[in-house]
Amino acid sequence: MNKFFIIIFFFFFYFHKSLLAIDSGNYLAGESAFNNKDNKTAIYYFKNAIDLNKLDTEFGQNITKKLCVLYLLEGEIDKCILIGKKIEKNLTSDSIENTNILMALIVGDIKRKKFNSALNRLKKINKSSFERFSVPIIEAWIIAGEERNLNKAKQKLDELKKDYAVNTYSLRNLNLALIYDFFNKNDKALIYYQKSINDFTKPSYRLVEILSNAYERNGDFEKAKDIYTKFLSNHQDNLLVEKSLKRIEKKAVPNKLIANTNDAIAELFSTISSTFSSDFTNNFAIVYSHFSLYLKKDFEVAQLYLAELLEEKKRYVEANNLYEKIKPSSNFYWHSKLKKARNLELLGDSEKSIPILKEMSNEKQERHDSLKLLGDIYRNYNKYKEAIKFYNEAVSRIQKISSEHWELLYSRGMAYERNNQWIKAEKDFLKILELVPNQPDVLNYLAYSWIEQDSNLEQAKKFILKAASIKPRDPYIVDSLGWAYYNLKEYDKAIKELEKAIDLKPTDPIINDHLGDAYLKVDRKLEALYQWKKAIQFKPENDLEKKIEKKIKKYDKDNQLDLL
Repeated sequence: MNKFFIIIFFFFFYFHKSLLAIDSGNYLAGESAFNNKDNKTAIYYFKNAIDLNKLDTEFGQNITKKLCVLYLLEGEIDKCILIGKKIEKNLTSDSIENTNILMALIVGDIKRKKFNSALNRLKKINKSSFERFSVPIIEAWIIAGEERNLNKAKQKLDELKKDYAVNTYSLRNLNLALIYDFFNKNDKALIYYQKSINDFTKPSYRLVEILSNAYERNGDFEKAKDIYTKFLSNHQDNLLVEKSLKRIEKKAVPNKLIANTNDAIAELFSTISSTFSSDFTNNFAIVYSHFSLYLKKDFEVAQLYLAELLEEKKRYVEANNLYEKIKPSSNFYWHSKLKKARNLELLGDSEKSIPILKEMSNEKQERHDSLKLLGDIYRNYNKYKEAIKFYNEAVSRIQKISSEHWELLYSRGMAYERNNQWIKAEKDFLKILELVPNQPDVLNYLAYSWIEQDSNLEQAKKFILKAASIKPRDPYIVDSLGWAYYNLKEYDKAIKELEKAIDLKPTDPIINDHLGDAYLKVDRKLEALYQWKKAIQFKPENDLEKKIEKKIKKYDKDNQLDLL
């Protein structure tokens, strides 16, 4: 019998020895934090779950990969490099995570000027996704910077000709321009700078800045001025170009924005992360932004874009840490302060955000953006009178109201409506629709307000149908359409739309209440009671809660809700 247990133990140990190489408690805690996207806690537990000197097991290597990925997401590139080297021999570029770890090792080589090692590691990366253009461009810059071979670098960039995506073509043109510039081939550089910006009807500020910088350094100040002026005509915010235009007027020659290999590759990572980011690639964009800052520590464009990516993940404190790095002399300083104030408000710290915005509104009395944000803050706290005051001051600073100001009028209109000043609210909404006829949120808000007032019902229906055609999966617009049908006594259509709205937003108390009302009209009382019960569970505002409770009391005399 004892021999049997010894055999069983030996069998378990032999086939499951990988499990004994990790601390299971720390591992499970790390997995839980990892799944909850709590990166710092996951790092703590995964780090304690493994012995970095014993990573020859499958479990150990898998945890190390996760730890590496987490380090990259937190900008701890050197820590990822340290443990990434321990598992490199088993890494294949068969996933985004593995590829990013390999790229971290490459970025580390570039920073330490180990260019041959970087080139060898680049050969391990499959050119299947964003790497199909990042790898050739990195190789081209290493060849240009280390080997000083222009023709060979150009040949490497020519690999991108096989990729017909517009953004890829523009990346090739931009980097070809930068490499010609690097070799002081100014005429050639300007040709490709111009080609890179011609690929876009509305080029980014960064591309405009790089191109203008090149023309300024070549003494063509008029061309540089024209580029900034054209950008300004599309973006209507002179703060980004104000200082540059003053420098151009003085004909002061600026320094190169991209002076060496590190600068160029940092630019590449930042460009890729901003150009190709989406909800599905947010983590990828965060990692590439960290790569950019690893190579170029004070790169403001990368700092700002990383801050925006962190905001999307509601990491407002970390975003603000980045905004605080922006210097007062920067073209981005005003916007970084504005975003910092907004993030403080999102963190619930109005005691800090409001004074910042009031100071900003006094500092630049020709601007209205800080006043609008102040109005938004007071409106969110249901202080509509104070909100209206700031909105009115913001509007007074605008010489001529145009389509770009619709959000300000919309915010003021909502504040007027909630402050029982409907005539003024309606005037703002109708003005917006003169300027932006197909703005779906305004169409919806105005039409829903009319429905609630039992006025202009046919026009309200038309407006909501138009809004729904533009945003067919917006639950609030679909709810408004259903509520319009309800008020027009088209109950079957109302139920169809309200059920659709519930599918899109199951936990909204107003939508549940509306569907309950519609069910009641077609004698589906039990279902109506059920929807009202759900509406109460989803914590509506006090007035609505009281109305729902009255309906439940009136129609549930038999205590049918107790059965649900």
